[in-house]
Amino acid sequence: MSGQASEENKKLLNYIINTVGIKKIIDRYYDEDKKNFIDVFTCDDPLYPRIKICGTIGVSDYPNKIEMNDNSFKDISIELVIAGYTEFSMLASILSTSGFYITNKGWECQPGSVFMRIVEMYCETSDMKHIMFVSPFLWDKLGPLQLETKTVHWLLCIPISDKELDYKMENGASALEGIFQEKDIDIFDINRKSAI
Repeated sequence: MSGQASEENKKLLNYIINTVGIKKIIDRYYDEDKKNFIDVFTCDDPLYPRIKICGTIGVSDYPNKIEMNDNSFKDISIELVIAGYTEFSMLASILSTSGFYITNKGWECQPGSVFMRIVEMYCETSDMKHIMFVSPFLWDKLGPLQLETKTVHWLLCIPISDKELDYKMENGASALEGIFQEKDIDIFDINRKSAI
């Protein structure tokens, strides 16, 4: 794998930063074997100085095969974003680990998907244990980006608890998102209490 970002991924980075934040920093995260990497940007929210935003660059270079209603599969390119309070230094690590599950293990990722135990790896004392992926509702202007070889979609990572995961498994992701809206949860707080 080349150490340089492709021209497409440079365009992707410029688009996402101009849409969601200011003052970007880019760090490279390697998998356990030190063979593959994911670049993660961190930037400040332009309106709320206590909030930082992290996102992957390069996950969209890998397949993300999603099963359609007709049982066929469609490859939908994605990148991941997470937002949280600045004191949570583990946000980029949570994000890169999620990215490696897609790039190295081929896990499918779409709105409503849950990657289990990822938050718990980095924040053992929190009620939040897992990551659920949702549409990036925080940013109205963040739409799919059409590039030469791919159309990139973004998914927002929301930490969820064991009880919230159980509720989602029984009632569906939309029902859980409804509870989150009703209770006005603070998605930026990894130490929030479970909504259920």
